[in-house]
Amino acid sequence: MMLRTAAVVGSGVIASSVTAALGRHGVDVLLLPEDPAHADAGGPRGPVDLAVLDVRPGGVGPVLAAWQRRGLAYAYTDVAGIKSVPERDVAHGPADAATYVGGHPVTDLAGRDASAGHFEGRPWVLTPTPATSQETLNRALALTALCGAVPVVMKSAAHDDAMARAAHAPYAMAALLAARFHPAVPEVLRLTGPELRDATRTTAAGPEAWSDVLRGNASAVAEVLREVSADLTILLDALDGLSVPETEAGDESMKHLRHLLERAHDGWAALPAGDGSRGGGRR
Repeated sequence: MMLRTAAVVGSGVIASSVTAALGRHGVDVLLLPEDPAHADAGGPRGPVDLAVLDVRPGGVGPVLAAWQRRGLAYAYTDVAGIKSVPERDVAHGPADAATYVGGHPVTDLAGRDASAGHFEGRPWVLTPTPATSQETLNRALALTALCGAVPVVMKSAAHDDAMARAAHAPYAMAALLAARFHPAVPEVLRLTGPELRDATRTTAAGPEAWSDVLRGNASAVAEVLREVSADLTILLDALDGLSVPETEAGDESMKHLRHLLERAHDGWAALPAGDGSRGGGRR
């Protein structure tokens, strides 16, 4: 399946990067706003091969239906970081589910300028449903190929569970850590280093960007944080035991502490090596 024409709906970094990636392969790309009423002359004169929606998860269904009514494209996909919410909205709304397939390029573009190379070698998840036509899926696969991404086909629930563990819960934990520095204490800030900035970098996007994600994936994120809470209890008990030196309780506490730190090291070792952009920053 070859893409000769495409439309990108939205104005974020993902939208601009997709436009650049398709443009370098000679695809004629039309940039459009979310609301068709705000588009010049209502959009293109004829359907394009594929439309890519760069909108918040809760906006995919309404924006998709609006542009489908205008006959914008033969097929549609999106790039939202949650897939169950758009899938549910499309299934129970006025949109045509046959011409839609959920999509999510898993890459960290926070604080970066648009670039045609942002997706190269990175996973691009596609979440077709039984209603998705094969032609629609093929067009989305062609998109990932032109962007240099690695397509990963999976169910929306599995995607959201994975993102809760890989990105959404880590953001929540980074938010808790960053909140320890408000109000700011100059004596403490003077002793911070780049490691702390790296650990809390995802919070720079602000609450507006992440509140929609956490709301849409609340159950899966809460499940991960409950696991963290159980480990936090173990850690607190160990630290309380170690606060009383040279006791049997302290020795047992040290064993629990070392076991937890060994698990942490093994978990870190299991993470794929990367260029520093993997950190789950993409919502």
